[in-house]
Amino acid sequence: MKKRFFLSIIGLLSLAIIIGGDVRVSQSRKNEEEIYRNIELFIDAIKIIKKDYVKEVKDKDLIYGALKGMLMSLDPYSAFLEPELKKELQIETKGEFEGVGMEITLKDGIITVVSPIEDTPAWRAGVKAGDKIIEIDGKSTKGLTTLEAAKRLRGKKGTKVTISIMREGCPKLIKITIVRDVIKIKSVKKKIIDGIGYVRITGFQERTAEELEKALIEFNKKKVSGLILDLRNNPGGLLSAAIEVSELFLPKGKLIVYTQGRREEDKTVFYSKKNPLWKKPVVILANGGTASASEIVFGALKNNLEFFESVGTKTFGKGSVQNLIPLRDGSALKLTIAHYYTPAGVCIEGKGIEPDIKVELPKDKVILPMSEEDTQFKRAMEEIKKLTGKIG
Repeated sequence: MKKRFFLSIIGLLSLAIIIGGDVRVSQSRKNEEEIYRNIELFIDAIKIIKKDYVKEVKDKDLIYGALKGMLMSLDPYSAFLEPELKKELQIETKGEFEGVGMEITLKDGIITVVSPIEDTPAWRAGVKAGDKIIEIDGKSTKGLTTLEAAKRLRGKKGTKVTISIMREGCPKLIKITIVRDVIKIKSVKKKIIDGIGYVRITGFQERTAEELEKALIEFNKKKVSGLILDLRNNPGGLLSAAIEVSELFLPKGKLIVYTQGRREEDKTVFYSKKNPLWKKPVVILANGGTASASEIVFGALKNNLEFFESVGTKTFGKGSVQNLIPLRDGSALKLTIAHYYTPAGVCIEGKGIEPDIKVELPKDKVILPMSEEDTQFKRAMEEIKKLTGKIG
């Protein structure tokens, strides 16, 4: 029975490695032999654990544990998802769920806040982009995947969760208790101030471009002279939404972004296919919580528009593409298959985008967008008025 189990594991792992590595007929026999030697090493380790570990271990737990470690060793965004965690990921893609309202990732092996979502419990409690979550309800986050941490943070409306965070510039851990709520994400918020249009995009969802288009049509009708596009604390979302939003600003035929996988042929290029709806000056607001799809829009406008400025701080630097690949038992691989590149050919991953004008905000308090304390917004207003003056 045991022999049959190990033979099936060898067969399964061999097939997975051959398919995952895209092994071709032209590969040398030497490489194939190396694969099998490494599988034998893995099997040896399983045999020792099953024979000598202090407690009996289930075969499935060993395989799942190995797959988790394998995917975690690749990059912060690849992960092995057990069937239950696969469902958690599907919950995250919906526009409404119960939880605290923050986007997290794994950075340097630590659960890190990409961005609190505006007007959610996490945002109101003072969680900041870049905060490192060391504990959740007194339990260490060490070794957790982002989805495992997200599952701990999520919960029924009205229940509490306490996180211990490490924040840059603070010598001690900060404890924050957050009351969970229903998280509803309204992706586009608009306003006109002194003849300047202001749009805040909090996430890139299916209807984001449609909502933004309506706002821009209104601004055009009201003869608004310039636009501030606020992408601060926007953790991203759908690539398709980022493309559609960029097309509202860029001339037809302009490069928006391209993705590059491992092989030269694994390159996908996205150009603007429409004439722009907005042809007036733009200033983008960005910070460390500006990530992924919002960085795509930032890069596309920065590299293509003449009357453009950006204000704030460097973006997060999340520039990779993940595919969800289902496995036979209901589990799945979330696997990084490519990186994003700006029209200037810069890979966003791990680097982020620097704004034209750097303006910091205090790190020890929550600053409301467009408030008296929002010095980034004030500077953006100064810059958009300069730009409109140049063409006015």
